[in-house]
Amino acid sequence: MPYLVKKPGKKPSIKSANAAGPVTFEQFYDIVEENVKADLLDGQIFRDSPAIPQHGKTCMWLSTVLTFYVQKFDLGEINGGTTTVRLSAYQGPEPDIFFVRKSRLRIVGEKYVEAAPDLCIEVISKSSRKKDRGRKFVLYADYGVREYWIVDPLRFTIEFYENQDGEWAEILPDAEGRLHSKVIANFWLQSRWFTSVRPLPAVALALDEILGAKASGLL
Repeated sequence: MPYLVKKPGKKPSIKSANAAGPVTFEQFYDIVEENVKADLLDGQIFRDSPAIPQHGKTCMWLSTVLTFYVQKFDLGEINGGTTTVRLSAYQGPEPDIFFVRKSRLRIVGEKYVEAAPDLCIEVISKSSRKKDRGRKFVLYADYGVREYWIVDPLRFTIEFYENQDGEWAEILPDAEGRLHSKVIANFWLQSRWFTSVRPLPAVALALDEILGAKASGLL
């Protein structure tokens, strides 16, 4: 007698899951494919539309500069992309880039991050603008993200915010136009790099300026 093999059930679509919602974090993790960038916000799944090349270039530039700096000084880890952050049963954003300091690396699990990162960075695209400046802006503050950067390559702006008792306070540039992080020791970005139509500087040149030493001897 032949064995009966039970075929696995078909995963529901994002549209049908949202209609039946609210979607739990566990359901979200099962429904959304590993290489698909999406957010779970208030029990609803939001899938990002394809971004323009400048979005990807900006993300890569920031991630490269930050990763080098954080690794050089053994400060923690830089992550992002399609890595999910579990904030609660119905909240699971995927920041473009985020930082977890060394003393908190226990929250970085095999499948997802299990609490709020120290820093979240969102690089705005047309499809993400409302989320990045709206629900995520509030969500990150409420769940204890210590610092939030919003980079807009479409409008040539960059903003740093510091969490003060659950409310965001903007970090203003110093007299030389530098935005200083409060959570990554001695790290800063020059605001003019992001507020000009000119391309971002070469990573080595930016690190040279940030570190105050010849990057050629450090890379």
